[in-house]
Amino acid sequence: MRLNFIETIRQKPKSIPNPTGYGFDKNVWQQAYEAQRDGSPEDHNVYLLGLMLANQTERVHASVERLSESLHFRTIEELSRFFSARINRVQLQVFQSLEKALKGVDVIASERVGEMRCYTDAAGNSHAIQPPMEAVVDAIGSALKLLGRTGGLGKLKSEQHAGMTIEDVLGNLMDLAQHSLSIQRVWNSVVWWRTAVVVAHDCGSYFVDECASDLAVRATVDLSRRPALMTRSIDSFKRENSETSDNNVFVPYVRLYKGRLVVQPLPAFLVPDEERKLLLEARRSHGILQDASLADFIREMHPQVGLYISEIIVIWTELSTMAAQIYRLTSPLDIVKDKDKLSILIESRLLRDQIIETIKHCVALSADRVKECIEFLSFTPSKSATLWDKPLLAAGDDVLLLWWPLQGAHQARLLNAWSKNHEELKIAFDSKGPANERLLAEAIRDAIAKSPHRDHMKFIGTSLHPRQKSDEEIDLLIIVDDTAFVIETASLPSPAEAYEFCDIEDRLQKKSNQCRKQCAALKRDLNQIAEWADDDSLREKVTKVFGLVVTNSYLREGIYDDDICYCHWDTLYNVILGGIHFGVTRGLEEYTLKMPVQIGPEGSVVDGIISALRKSPKAEFFARCIVPVDFRVKGFDNTDIEGYYRAVEIDIPEQDLLEKHLRECSFAASLEEVPDPRIE
Repeated sequence: MRLNFIETIRQKPKSIPNPTGYGFDKNVWQQAYEAQRDGSPEDHNVYLLGLMLANQTERVHASVERLSESLHFRTIEELSRFFSARINRVQLQVFQSLEKALKGVDVIASERVGEMRCYTDAAGNSHAIQPPMEAVVDAIGSALKLLGRTGGLGKLKSEQHAGMTIEDVLGNLMDLAQHSLSIQRVWNSVVWWRTAVVVAHDCGSYFVDECASDLAVRATVDLSRRPALMTRSIDSFKRENSETSDNNVFVPYVRLYKGRLVVQPLPAFLVPDEERKLLLEARRSHGILQDASLADFIREMHPQVGLYISEIIVIWTELSTMAAQIYRLTSPLDIVKDKDKLSILIESRLLRDQIIETIKHCVALSADRVKECIEFLSFTPSKSATLWDKPLLAAGDDVLLLWWPLQGAHQARLLNAWSKNHEELKIAFDSKGPANERLLAEAIRDAIAKSPHRDHMKFIGTSLHPRQKSDEEIDLLIIVDDTAFVIETASLPSPAEAYEFCDIEDRLQKKSNQCRKQCAALKRDLNQIAEWADDDSLREKVTKVFGLVVTNSYLREGIYDDDICYCHWDTLYNVILGGIHFGVTRGLEEYTLKMPVQIGPEGSVVDGIISALRKSPKAEFFARCIVPVDFRVKGFDNTDIEGYYRAVEIDIPEQDLLEKHLRECSFAASLEEVPDPRIE
């Protein structure tokens, strides 16, 4: 089938030049459009938008090249202090804004950290398309890459322009980098999220609308729900694995001494009580493995560093603990009276040898190995490098710590980034399936054992091969009443960018096709279930098959695709346990509401379970929280075009209004108040 222009871009991206990249050729773009266009307004608007964004991108690159000629530095090391100060100052401002916003607030939901977006940008938006800390980290990484391409690092010696300080030049560079990122995000959303786009007749402006994209809406929900689940999981782990403070361990201890930061290994019992408590808690929180399916992968050796992945994570934890201490040192300081001290703290400069010596004592690794790891975690401009996985900046004998990349690390994305340049690690990272199946099987067995409906359920097995199609493998099989649940599992990467969500969507569709084949094979010979279970009573009992794709993604939660349903494994676990829980607040008191699995005729539960999976209560609730937010994508100067971008965001009700919104959902009549399941 002939592809139109936009589908050619999506399915054969290397065949058409990228308008937001280097080397764009307008003639090749036009020829591709003439060859592939289908005459639709969508094709034409994408073609015009590409030309507009390509022109903007070309101007950004030219501006960066001219700007680089005004710089008098030679290496990235001379830039490090400016960039670390910029990133860390933004975090300080954001957290101070959040603290100020919460003064006098007695109860706030964890999802209500909307004040993290607390700036009005140059275009007048109440907040930027990206939250400020994310935006500044990405912009600095992008700035270093842009500068590297133009020869601004290590080649140019010309003096700075009159009246311009290096801070002025780098500020302009940051603005250009952020402008470049905005252009890329607009283009990626159109291509990969299939957002609607309209270009003005005079090509002077454009409008992009995420509301028209089902994938963009579902991706927004997924991005909102994953961190909340991770937080709950970590809190649950801490409750179930209480750790007694070990005062005999060494800890990294950072202080301000004679005008600079110093760090040393110190026995915990020598650290003041309150500081020790915070320090050990920070170390523990940053060291918890966020995804149990990665447990096998972290035992792999990293060929470049000569350490196990788990050991690199341990070193990362020590660095993040140092960053947390430096941040806390800023809290008692006045922004005016203590300006000089604040500047030192925000720059976060430590001697490399001190860091190595401290970590060596704290984690019992050789100095050489720690040194290799510090070098590995130090940022150097390259196509795939980001400050999120390389959060250190080298500066001569010093290393500068970037607080938020160290403290806000997402392990799955971090480990994925570390594995990309090494084939053996990439294979190991992509081979999490068996570990994932094992963990999910254990969780389902546990849920069935605890379920009030356990007499209606039976766990059959894992890795089962239907006789009618032995080349197919059923990952998990359980029986509920008269129905066999064929469960296809997957541990998916944690997407953040539009193209990553598009890839996950394709992978989920492939999983659906696999599950459909397995269901068809099993239906042709239901008697084999009794043989697998060694239970002849199942020969007459099981008459139906239900296909279910269970993953660590909320992207298709509650979607029923023909005969296959999708859900997150946390949802399946809770449904088997008997229902979905919501935490609400009345005044200052916290309560738990439950949407229970509905009991059918003669006490059957299978229809109730299928209904809860097909019409996920939480999927419905989050869908109701979707709101449009309009942004003005301002041109870089008054001769540049500007655009308008309508994003979709999650607006969770205030905690004291949450119950009211739940009572407006279709399942409201079934809600019942129950004890908090976390403390049962």
